[in-house]
Amino acid sequence: MRTIHGSPFSRTNYVIWTMKELGLDYNVNPISPMAGETRKPEYLVLNPNGLVPTLEEDGFVLWESLAINFYLAKNNGNGKLWADNPHHEAKIMQWCIFGAVNVDKPAVDYILHKNALPEEMREVAILNAAEQTLIPLLQVVEGQLADGEYLVDNRFTLADLTLAAILDYPRKSGYDLSPYPAIGAWLDRCLNRPARIAMSAPV
Repeated sequence: MRTIHGSPFSRTNYVIWTMKELGLDYNVNPISPMAGETRKPEYLVLNPNGLVPTLEEDGFVLWESLAINFYLAKNNGNGKLWADNPHHEAKIMQWCIFGAVNVDKPAVDYILHKNALPEEMREVAILNAAEQTLIPLLQVVEGQLADGEYLVDNRFTLADLTLAAILDYPRKSGYDLSPYPAIGAWLDRCLNRPARIAMSAPV
């Protein structure tokens, strides 16, 4: 039995997308950080950080969305989302880490302070800082996509899934992506995949 603990509206959605791409069976235990459910003793036994997501699989427990996705793709995908070529594998990890370390925070800050938080909690200074921080990062991604449809090996991998899931936050909040036509086309390709669309259906 495979269970993912977390809210589908959090970074848990990265893992759900991966499992759908790989055709894996899973259950979702909707744990809400906003409701304090990640601080309950029974959850802290699974994830002492009190964060989501957490994967449980036949007694094996793993947290951190990137670690979970690396594990799932490498061990269940038969090459799908992952790579046998060590150089391609390293590039997939490179782009995933680039997304998680550099892009995730300003992307999340942008959606939070643009329209996700209650209006009284939004801060213009944080929104503006996120918008500016994203510019050089988007330029890096645009440059990579200038000569190919995907980030690694010209096929959809975990690199694309991770960065597209992250950049979906500012995209759906109205961030102006018109200076980045390659990113716009790439996001359309990634976010219109059947597995991603299926995430709006009950899990």
